[in-house]
Amino acid sequence: VVIIVNTREKKWSKKEISYREVVELAFGSYLEDENVVYTVTYAKGEEPHKEGSLVKGESVKVKKLMIFNVSQTNKS
Repeated sequence: VVIIVNTREKKWSKKEISYREVVELAFGSYLEDENVVYTVTYAKGEEPHKEGSLVKGESVKVKKLMIFNVSQTNKS
């Protein structure tokens, strides 16, 4: 299916997507750094979790044209 990650269309073939996988789609990699924090939110998802957020270790079922927004901040 096609999902939207930070306004860009991405193809995804699994039924679920993890926090880490969304970050990797958004930025090309995932940094294991205690000073880097990723915020992942989603919309247009499956019922009953149509929208929400993901934290490290979580995943969510994927739906066609589901929207993910990912931001990265540094704790400096």
